[in-house]
Amino acid sequence: MSQISTLERLSAGSKLDWITGRPTPIDFGGPVDVPFESTGLVSMMDGIERQALLRPDKLAVEDGEKALTYAELVDRMRGLRRRILNIVPPGGVVAAVVHNSAAATVAMSAAVSSGRIFVPIDAGHPVERQSALFAESGAHAVLLAKGVELDTRYIGPEVHRLEFDVDEVTGAEPGDPAKGDPTRPGMVMFTSGSTGRPKGLAFGVGDSEQLRRYVEKFHLNADDVFISLASLSQTGAADLIGLTVGATVRIVDVKRRGMMEALRVMGEDGVTFLSFVPSVLRTLMALPGVDQAMRSLRILDLHGESILASDIALFRSKLPAQCCISITYGSTEAGAVFSWFVRDEAITGAVAPIGYLASGKSVALIDETGQPVRAGEVGELLVRGRMALGSWMKGQLSDARFMKDPDDPRSRIYGMGDLVRQREDGLFEYVGRRDRQIKIRGLWADLGEIETALRSSEGVADAAVVVRKRAGEADTLAAFVAMIEPHARPDKAQLRRNVVSATAEHMAPSEIRTLEAIPRLANYKPDLRRLSALLDDCGD
Repeated sequence: MSQISTLERLSAGSKLDWITGRPTPIDFGGPVDVPFESTGLVSMMDGIERQALLRPDKLAVEDGEKALTYAELVDRMRGLRRRILNIVPPGGVVAAVVHNSAAATVAMSAAVSSGRIFVPIDAGHPVERQSALFAESGAHAVLLAKGVELDTRYIGPEVHRLEFDVDEVTGAEPGDPAKGDPTRPGMVMFTSGSTGRPKGLAFGVGDSEQLRRYVEKFHLNADDVFISLASLSQTGAADLIGLTVGATVRIVDVKRRGMMEALRVMGEDGVTFLSFVPSVLRTLMALPGVDQAMRSLRILDLHGESILASDIALFRSKLPAQCCISITYGSTEAGAVFSWFVRDEAITGAVAPIGYLASGKSVALIDETGQPVRAGEVGELLVRGRMALGSWMKGQLSDARFMKDPDDPRSRIYGMGDLVRQREDGLFEYVGRRDRQIKIRGLWADLGEIETALRSSEGVADAAVVVRKRAGEADTLAAFVAMIEPHARPDKAQLRRNVVSATAEHMAPSEIRTLEAIPRLANYKPDLRRLSALLDDCGD
């Protein structure tokens, strides 16, 4: 049953069996011996202002070229906020076209604390994508870091340009940062846009309960050092959370500086918190010196993809004994839906569970007819709770992808399209995606299951599977694999046997190609359009 028809059934008044609560505390199996303080956290901006009073001279953010103490960060934030308020009307949109840098932190904190709607655009993306995102933003003004050369011809003359210098003292008076309203748009993030058009999502800001839960889950404190590697267009306000507790955020723009620079920073700066996607970390773990680089790490938070049991074993072999591995599972639309601190004995198959139900969320599992599945059975995932407020198109909010929760005006209902099951111990397991199930020779095949089987094969670092379509011919499966050893050639017959053993005979790929690396989108998901285009190229 499609997502739309499911939402139509819900709007018609059908009842679902919502699963609520989790059997463990949010820090169960995690850093329970690390002291922290979550009281008094009202909003991210209040938290950062408070830290500037408590720790004015402590390093807040550094990107390798620019460094700001808490006092300097708050001064720059206040000065830029004042300029935004003078130009952008209430309810207006302010975009920032900046690299992942200290300037991005200033821009984000100033825009969020102004109470205007903020749209971050990564200057490291191709200019065509920057242009597409800006067109969807509906921005009244754009923030640009002084002295950084960018191609901004797509920004029309009617849009105010606010250049700011992170080195320039503003002397701005404190003022009161906007408290934020979780029920109104405060920030717009864009998904990958792999189908061509960027998909914007609007979020509220100022949810103090969500902030408190994040701090309590990881026991975040002023001794922590975060490393920020993700694209500016994907991180949202996540990097600001560490600043609310007095931590240091170390930014590395890996698109410009590479992963070896990230390793150097982790080792020299004593990074304690890393949140990233496992596919990139598999490659990172093979780099020389990774053990020493991660010797201070206490939290590794994995997200964005299925995590294999072999991934956990690999990461454990490189991480210090005190490091806790967390898995967070969700989507840009719904936020975190499941999470847990990995306990190795709870992993019973090739893929690690995705976690217990996250705080503040309820889920329902339904079958093809939209009816609840029985306990322990696989079902399509519906999520209820606070999440994105709706789609953002041309500066306007739309609820087209979400349904309002009839029991809570602040809540939304969203069909994720994922297939999951709940175990007796309360942990959930990811099985596949409804939209990645296709028929091969009249039989159902799940592309995600094939990819998992390939990634579990010896010598394979990464894999992706697409459908080859030829006019007048039956669809076939094509797999792309990247090897741990760059010049190694896979045993394709053995890979097919591994897939058959883990899935079914009809799910073995008809062709297997080797790539140095699987091409990925800005959010690190496989670029399926590029992979499909590669099928027309000659090669092995």
